[in-house]
Amino acid sequence: MQPSRAPFAIKICGMRSVQDVRSVADAGADAVGLNFYEPSVRSLNPDAEETIRINEVAREVGLTRVGLFVNHDLEFIQRVAGSLQLDWIQLHGDEPVSLAEDLVRAGQSILRAIRLPRGKLKLGQIDDVIGKWNEVDVSYLLDADAGASFGGGGQPLDWPSIRAWADRRGDSAAGWVLAGGLNPENVREAIQVSGATSVDVASGVEQPKGHKNAEKIRQFVAAAQPGEATR
Repeated sequence: MQPSRAPFAIKICGMRSVQDVRSVADAGADAVGLNFYEPSVRSLNPDAEETIRINEVAREVGLTRVGLFVNHDLEFIQRVAGSLQLDWIQLHGDEPVSLAEDLVRAGQSILRAIRLPRGKLKLGQIDDVIGKWNEVDVSYLLDADAGASFGGGGQPLDWPSIRAWADRRGDSAAGWVLAGGLNPENVREAIQVSGATSVDVASGVEQPKGHKNAEKIRQFVAAAQPGEATR
């Protein structure tokens, strides 16, 4: 089964405040990520008033809201997704395919993180990592494998390998999202080399770590938008 669509063009992940959301909207991105993985520096308590307000403001300004979960159980994911009325669920841990199947049957849209080794990848290696996820109606987020931290660790993937994978599969570029070590300085090159039309960033627009920087967000979105490289 080919991934059918990507949920956004530009997502800024790891919202911690209403001002973060407004900075994303002002910059022209179209999605935000709400991180519910407790060990993360960007984690949110889904029941906290501030989280509810962050989510409400994101909805009010028209941003796609993606909830990030790592090895949470089905009951927790469904409760949070339902209470916040999330647009997409991002599974970023070691979740079984069966959990995604249950969520899809319940009407949820799923973005599955595919954690890949850094460096040049052999032809077919990405599909090997995807494995049985290829049989489920999910879209893919390609990220660097940072081990137990379950994030990209700010490390980029090998973009030519991503391009070769996409070309071989014959996927529409809308079927997957590029993540991993993206920042305002390299996102344009990453898009040109990999062929991605959907990108995701967290640490690349932070200063210091865990704190979103409005100017970095603006620069990232400007560089990621079509035509910026020639202006």
